[in-house]
Amino acid sequence: MSNEQADATAQIESVQEVDRIRDIIFGPQMRDYDQRFQIVRRDLERLQQELDRLAERLAEQDTTQAKRLQEQRQEMRRADDDLRDELRQATQTLTNDKVDRAALGELFIELGTHLKTGGFLVDLLKDLGEKKQG
Repeated sequence: MSNEQADATAQIESVQEVDRIRDIIFGPQMRDYDQRFQIVRRDLERLQQELDRLAERLAEQDTTQAKRLQEQRQEMRRADDDLRDELRQATQTLTNDKVDRAALGELFIELGTHLKTGGFLVDLLKDLGEKKQG
């Protein structure tokens, strides 16, 4: 063996000796730290999976709520349209059923004239009934 080989072998043995001494001194602590890191790593992975699952559920709920909101908006539009139609019908009915102002004014003038001339209300009603039929 040459001197270089002997030095290399001595160095390897000294490195191995240092590793063995390090293992003796720090071995239990390093194994404890390694176990703790493994536990923390597993917990982090579990928490990440839980977070992913919760994010997925939240996205599903968001989609569901968006659909419900859209349905509510459509229902509100239908109800609004129905209400507007009902209001238009009521307005049309009132417009058709109300008494014409000009006719009502003439009726009051005729009533006033009839009362001034000394006529009776019964006679006026009879005259109006005849006008309506004629």
